Parts: sequence; structure tokens; C-alpha cells
Amino acid sequence: MARRKEPQKLEAIAEAAITCFTDLGIRRTQMADVAKAAGVSSGALYLYVSSKEALFHLAVLKVCARPLDDLDLPLADPGMKASVSVFSDRVAEIRHWPALDAALKPRASVTRETLAAIGRELYDMLHEGRRAIWLVDRCAAEIPEFEKLHAKDLRGEHRDRLAGLAMKALGRKGSPSPETRLAARLAIEAIAWGAMHRTRESAANAIHGLSEADARETSAEAFASTLLVQSRTNNPTK
Repeated sequence: MARRKEPQKLEAIAEAAITCFTDLGIRRTQMADVAKAAGVSSGALYLYVSSKEALFHLAVLKVCARPLDDLDLPLADPGMKASVSVFSDRVAEIRHWPALDAALKPRASVTRETLAAIGRELYDMLHEGRRAIWLVDRCAAEIPEFEKLHAKDLRGEHRDRLAGLAMKALGRKGSPSPETRLAARLAIEAIAWGAMHRTRESAANAIHGLSEADARETSAEAFASTLLVQSRTNNPTK
């Protein structure tokens, strides 16, 4: 008689997979690690997923807010392109950046407040998608398809756009210098720390009494300041 597959166990396995892959990466994560974290036997794990690759896809589905109810179990490995596609679709869903879209228009004026508004939007997106980003951050180096998406589409393109907007805010012309691109990268990291990494701090390192609203505002102001100060320093008026 076949053993019954329980929805709550599938959810537990998906959550355990997210934790293990985020902490250890793909190569170091073993099926036994996930089974232990999920509170199931290694044998029972194979009732739900056919392989470690399928387990990674399950983690991606869960962390990208995809329903697990209608999956055919045991879940087969659909290939890494399918996992990347799920993540890309999720990025498109949570992308809500009207201030950036408006600022990128040719005749739009860009001020410090414009940059701070863009920072707030970025904060909201990173905060909402932080678990998916942590997973991809940890595993991207092991997966060429994710590394390309991570480096070009998620970071490089936004970094260069923001560097250009900082130049525009200061009335500078020409292409941003490498230092200004670095400043844009640092500005993104200021937002990322406030929106994402701050929430993983240990109790000893946590900033007690800091509200989410204050963290968002402080991060956005730091984002704008980093862009403007560094761009002014590294792209002086000629």
C-alpha cells in the first residue's frame, strides 16, 4: 500500500529546503540535511521529490510564492531553466518602481528627494523578496543561469541606471565614472542591509527600538546621500 503524501509535510520540506540551500548552497546541501530539518525520514523525502535538483526547484517555488497544492509528486527535476524562469517571473511581479521609471524619462528632473523616493521603492521590493534573494545570493555562484540573472539583470543594470541618475541630479553630463558606479553599488547595499540583512542580525547585534518605518526612511536617505556625495566627488564639474 502506498504511503499517503501529506500537504503539511510538503510545506515543511519546502521550508527546510529553503533554509538548507540558503545556508549551505547547493553542493553542500544533502538530502539528509533537508530531511532532518523537515522532521521526516530520508525515505519519506523521496515520496515528495525525486532528487536534490527537484528539491531545489521546490524551494524556488515556495520562496517565490508559488502554490504547491497541485504539484505532481514526487516532484521531478524540471531543469534549472525552469527554476530561473520562476524566479524571474517573481521579480517581475514585485517590481514596483514608479519613481525610477519616471526619473528615467529623458526630460525628467532628478532631485535628492527623487533619489530618496527611488530608495524607498527599492527598500520595499527587497524587503518583500528577501528570502528569494538570500537563496539566489547563496546559490548563484554554483548555477550559471542564476549568476547571469543575478549579476546583469538584478544588479548591473540597476547600478548603472542609478549612477546615471545621480549624475543627472548634479547636472553632470557624460558617462558615470567607475567610482560613481561603485557609489551606486554601495547605495544599493545600504538599502539591502536595511531592508534584508538587518532582519537576520543576532539579538546581540540588533538595533533595538528601530521601527520598520524608521529603518526604511533612514535607509532611503543613506541611499540618496551616498549617490550624491560620491558622484559629486568623483565627477567634478569641468
